[in-house]
Amino acid sequence: MGKLDTTLSEAERMFREMQSLAQRGDIEGKNAIIKLRSRYAMLLLEILQSTKEDPKLQGDAELKAEFERRFFAMRQKLADHQAHWRLQTIEQDPSGYMKSAAGLNTVQDDFYRWVGSTFSIH
Repeated sequence: MGKLDTTLSEAERMFREMQSLAQRGDIEGKNAIIKLRSRYAMLLLEILQSTKEDPKLQGDAELKAEFERRFFAMRQKLADHQAHWRLQTIEQDPSGYMKSAAGLNTVQDDFYRWVGSTFSIH
């Protein structure tokens, strides 16, 4: 398993943890999510760096383009969500946060499902 595969796996694990915390709906879970965000952001940067050295991506231009398209779309949705939903905003509008998080979860689920089924078999 290469660096990119390992980092993708860790990022998905952390995403699932944050998703579970959000579904709990309590303030402790929301506080934990805020703390995990910075580590998750670092993992996404590690993924970005690892793509430059990954032999699967470097050897398949079409796969690389599709990976980048999916990864950057997911990252943009995440950035937009996090920019809007700070802890105070979450506390003021928990139902709005959950609706936004559901949309973000769909995008992230799609990305990690694709990684698990398409990217990892190349």
